[in-house]
Amino acid sequence: MTYAGFLLLFLLAPIGSLILLLGRRLLCRRYWLTTALLAAIVLLAMAPWDHAAVARGIWNWSPAQTWGLRLWLIPLEEYLFALLETLLTTLLLYALLRSGPTPVPPLPGEEITTRKGV
Repeated sequence: MTYAGFLLLFLLAPIGSLILLLGRRLLCRRYWLTTALLAAIVLLAMAPWDHAAVARGIWNWSPAQTWGLRLWLIPLEEYLFALLETLLTTLLLYALLRSGPTPVPPLPGEEITTRKGV
């Protein structure tokens, strides 16, 4: 499997599903600003680490499995992975938080009390 195939199967497919699920709820400016900030942090942490590892021969990517486009010794797909992984994580978190709290049933013998006006 190529790196692009991996991105399509394990990141783009779930991202597409979550976007369809969330629909109009994604029109939240705060969500996109937060996601952009997190993506920038991820790239700033990932790129130097990956570059150092490749430069020292710790790891590398097969040219046959990537598009061949590299920036700072790192294939374009690795940058896309970092961005798409961040997007998938924030979409999943947003979907879970937007689904609302799940009521916890009372324990046996526990009294349910409600206070009006609070």
